[in-house]
Amino acid sequence: MVSAEFNTKNQHYVWRHYLNAWTVDSGFCCYRQKDKKLFKTQPKAIASETYFYEIQQLTNGDMAFLEDIISRTTNERLRELNRDYVKMTQIPFHLRELLKSSYLNPKARAALEGELRGAERNLIERYHTGIENKCQDVLDSLRNMDDAFYKDEVRCGDFLHFLSHQYFRTAKMRDGLSNILNYIPGHDPRRTAKILNHIHATNVSVGLFRERNTYRIIFLTNDTPIPFVTGDQPVLNMLDPEVSDNIELYYPLSPNLAVIVTKDAARFPDRERGVTTFEVERYNYAIYSNSKDQIYSNDATYLGCLVAAGKHVLAR
Repeated sequence: MVSAEFNTKNQHYVWRHYLNAWTVDSGFCCYRQKDKKLFKTQPKAIASETYFYEIQQLTNGDMAFLEDIISRTTNERLRELNRDYVKMTQIPFHLRELLKSSYLNPKARAALEGELRGAERNLIERYHTGIENKCQDVLDSLRNMDDAFYKDEVRCGDFLHFLSHQYFRTAKMRDGLSNILNYIPGHDPRRTAKILNHIHATNVSVGLFRERNTYRIIFLTNDTPIPFVTGDQPVLNMLDPEVSDNIELYYPLSPNLAVIVTKDAARFPDRERGVTTFEVERYNYAIYSNSKDQIYSNDATYLGCLVAAGKHVLAR
């Protein structure tokens, strides 16, 4: 059987440690759009689904689709990384096929089957836990407005990998990738979405790392009466991909601090910039507009005012 330590049923797509910055007396405010409900809760209770990262066995059509996506990059090492990830997700299913032809007593077979079922449900969840654990000190440094790690190639790579996954691993991204055009027979986008988001995150993080000397971390300090909020899509690209090939990632870190990873030295000449009330409102509406269902704040009154305006996509 799967041990309780290995089996995580309630799987988060927004990091609990990240959300702790909005807690007051161990709780914070959440607005759930599908219920139109504002309530106080804890980070462990939101931005999660039962076995959110559970993987499925891929068909030949699914594999052909993923290979088509992977092969579009010209970087052979990047193609290998993504192919290896696809193979990793299918290990439990390959082992199950081997188990069918093995000579085991029923008790041993049932125990191995339980372990394989646990791997299907927890393999990717554990993968993301590893990414988060590797960057906990980075997140803590950013909250102290310390970006010295960015000068270290390894730590810079860890951070950009982490940030890209915080952008792509969410429920909103999964749902979007589950509804893409199906152009290969036998391919179901719902089966490949949880793998495709990883491929996109890897591709983006590698691209950012290659251009790390042109991208900079900008700290947005908020001394206004209005707090930064966050949501179930905590990282946003503030540039329209149909207009610009560049990326500008916005990531609120706390009610009083956010970061922008950007190339735009004209708009952001200094590493630290105080934001106006209007700018805070703009960033908060972007978080709200791009959320799937939930947004979070330390201030219930403000959160109620924010959602009262109605959800819409603002021009970036």
